[in-house]
Amino acid sequence: MKGQRTVNTILTSCVAGLLNGCLGSSTPSDLARNDAPSVVVIDNAEIDEASGLAVSRRDANLLWLHNDSGGAASLFAIDTRGRGQRSVDIEGARNVDWEDLDAFTLDGVPRLLIADVGDNNAVRPAVQLYWVEEPVAETNVAAASVLTLVYPDGPRDVEGVAVDAAARQVYLLSKRDAPPRLYRVALDMSATTPVTAEYLGTVTSIPPPTTDDLQADPEFGQYRSQPTAMSVSADGRRIVVTTYKDSYLYRRSGDEAWIDALNRTPEVIDVPQFRQTEAAGVTVDGRTLFVASEQLPAPLARIELP
Repeated sequence: MKGQRTVNTILTSCVAGLLNGCLGSSTPSDLARNDAPSVVVIDNAEIDEASGLAVSRRDANLLWLHNDSGGAASLFAIDTRGRGQRSVDIEGARNVDWEDLDAFTLDGVPRLLIADVGDNNAVRPAVQLYWVEEPVAETNVAAASVLTLVYPDGPRDVEGVAVDAAARQVYLLSKRDAPPRLYRVALDMSATTPVTAEYLGTVTSIPPPTTDDLQADPEFGQYRSQPTAMSVSADGRRIVVTTYKDSYLYRRSGDEAWIDALNRTPEVIDVPQFRQTEAAGVTVDGRTLFVASEQLPAPLARIELP
């Protein structure tokens, strides 16, 4: 969400020391279970409000990002060390409030889903999902398809969007509802009329803000548990939900519904306490998480998952 700060702004004073990493919010026992994140600075100053991140399906060392609302309808390519590669303009698309980005392979073609689903005040009657074939060397590409989406229970502010390519479904997790609400739509790039998302239920497993969160920042501590990104591994076995405070890893058993998997106790993934963590994506194998924040200089963390 543009302009919102979070309760813990450790990175504000430690950007200069990013290469040494920063402590996250988890307990010492959590930290003992996970390797310390590797943190670098993104060297492209155009990426100043990173709100979407996806790991390329063409090149494991390439990441795609986009900025938040009001920015250009552009994607930015960087390598996994934060070094800028190029920008790609998306023709036929408009950045009303781009809030998430996902990479997937469908019918053998690497693709990107751009989720224009942000709605801070819950006033948009419809939102859009754009699909593009993942660029190779182009500086502009046309949106291959756009799906106009409405919710069955009225407008929702959503920042977590993930593609389950194996099931040909797109999942959307609301941000400002307590608890968050999960929706899905079919991954149908041929739809020409507005589609109503299916409501699946609430996700109650994300830990609420603690007393310390609320006391440390009475104004903004209440937002610490809001979901800001979501990613499904390529094999459809793992899903990671990222909030302003931590990320949460869920594992699915067999053909279990995602709503059921998301309501089990997750594994807490400690992330650096950036100013405004809103962009995150997992690698193809689901074993590594990349996280970025809306700020300049923009930090990028690489976190190995359990």
